[in-house]
Amino acid sequence: MNKKLVLWIGLIIGVIIIVAVLNQVANNDKLVRVSFNATVIENHGTSILVKPEEGSSELNSSDKIVVRVPLNNAQLKDLSEFTEGSKVKITYDGIIMESYPAQINAYDVLLIK
Repeated sequence: MNKKLVLWIGLIIGVIIIVAVLNQVANNDKLVRVSFNATVIENHGTSILVKPEEGSSELNSSDKIVVRVPLNNAQLKDLSEFTEGSKVKITYDGIIMESYPAQINAYDVLLIK
């Protein structure tokens, strides 16, 4: 194969890789935030089990969702303030882990008054 052709193919592949990496970095900066309301069924200190409110799209995924709020790689937020029956607003990235009960990592959980 011609050396110039190999050089051009390598250059094109390199540009495609750079564009893909830059696109991925740009998309990581755009945090998706989705919220839904739910009722606390159980509290386990650093996680709560909730039932999504009627009409929420999360209820289509599961009738029970375990919610955790990671603070960093090794620590979870204390959620013990949310008692059984509490109404809460949960904000998360829109990703629901497919298990039963379903699971999410939330940005925040707020008590609805």
